[in-house]
Amino acid sequence: MRMTFWMMLATTCTLTLSATAATEVKTEPVRPTAKTVLFNGKDFSGWTKVIKAEPGSSVDKTWQVADGVIRCTGAPMGYIVTQQAFTDYKLTVEYRWYDRAKNMNSGVFIHKTGSDAAPLPCAIESQLHMGDAGDFVLLNKASVNGIKNDNIGNVKKMHDSSEKPFGEWNRVEVVVKGRTIDIYVNGVHQNHGENATADAGQICLQSEGGPIEFRNVFIEPLPHE
Repeated sequence: MRMTFWMMLATTCTLTLSATAATEVKTEPVRPTAKTVLFNGKDFSGWTKVIKAEPGSSVDKTWQVADGVIRCTGAPMGYIVTQQAFTDYKLTVEYRWYDRAKNMNSGVFIHKTGSDAAPLPCAIESQLHMGDAGDFVLLNKASVNGIKNDNIGNVKKMHDSSEKPFGEWNRVEVVVKGRTIDIYVNGVHQNHGENATADAGQICLQSEGGPIEFRNVFIEPLPHE
């Protein structure tokens, strides 16, 4: 997610959801006690696909499983979202760009709350935009560090880019402890946020312009547990 024009659009855009829609969401957050794999390498069990409705669009065209990884075309805008909420965990996601586009952009959302009523849910994004991986993007009035946020906010990463060259796999780790969030990109501590809007929520992977693949998506208990 980058600070682009469409982010200022109204939040009432029509969406297309996969058949496993909101009725399966478990809102009581889970605190993991062991490593829990969120993507099984075969299908989207445990996830719901959400995209902005456009002529000819299909959630199953945007989001596919190929060769054991999640493949996203990057269009239309949208995300896949876990059907379970989580709290107090370490999330690991590996990603790479599999084709070039003008807008090499995506993101990992945490603390997603509320309904899937807009292309941007209320959530805190760990930015994956090429060159900016590790930024916070605060979606739909979400906040960290006491930032006043009437719509979309941004908190820049702490260091120069630690991303790998195009086509190589990157590893993002997001450590969530209550309302405190830390982001690591390929082992570099890129961001720290406190006093987040929520201390629990669903996890999302974003479709936003860049052809991207995801693998090794899992959560673990916090290191001290």
